[in-house]
Amino acid sequence: MERDSRSGWQGKGALEELMRERIRATIETIIDEELEGALGAARSQRVGLVRVGYRHGKRPRTLTTSLGAITIAMPRARVEGADGRRREWHSRVIPRYRRRTERVDEAILGVYLSGTNARRLRGALAPLLRGAPLSKDAVSRLVGRLREGFAAWAQRDLGELKVRYLFLDGWYPRVRIGKKRVRVPVLVTLGVCADGRRVVLDLRLAGAESEQAWARRRALAGRAQSRRSTVGRD
Repeated sequence: MERDSRSGWQGKGALEELMRERIRATIETIIDEELEGALGAARSQRVGLVRVGYRHGKRPRTLTTSLGAITIAMPRARVEGADGRRREWHSRVIPRYRRRTERVDEAILGVYLSGTNARRLRGALAPLLRGAPLSKDAVSRLVGRLREGFAAWAQRDLGELKVRYLFLDGWYPRVRIGKKRVRVPVLVTLGVCADGRRVVLDLRLAGAESEQAWARRRALAGRAQSRRSTVGRD
């Protein structure tokens, strides 16, 4: 990449490269400020009893963002805990095993859930990943986290929503099962709250859009309904 006197960069991909450089610098600044807060002192500053740890170098860390892979200098430090023992510091902004931003993970899941296998997924997202590694295990872990998040969402407390109307409907999206893409029935429960908001209360796969399947959905109504609620079915 060459620089010129007017824009600072020139050549193919110059703008994206400049943006990645700015993002890298911003991430490093944020992490450095986070570490200063954990240590209780800025770099090379001595504050006596206020300081609870010390830096000990940096290590390269690659993070895949929506503009491609960016390598940052992750600071290292040892911080004294509440028990008086010193331990290796780990950033909360970029957790220890984080390799991609949440937006990249969402893109990966979106392409995967649309029916693309892991091999074709890497090809479809090549402009985004820009050579960053993406293994089948990484995709499986993302899907597992999504499954856990959905299970927690399905069991959330619905009482505070103050639902006045419930609508039960069927949806038939096309999904990949094995090597085939087929349409599957999804039972959808929608709620209209007292303030007019419309919310999705539940999504559930079913063998068919039958009375038996809807009977199980009506059990959900008891979790969200008030005495003035009304149930409707399309």
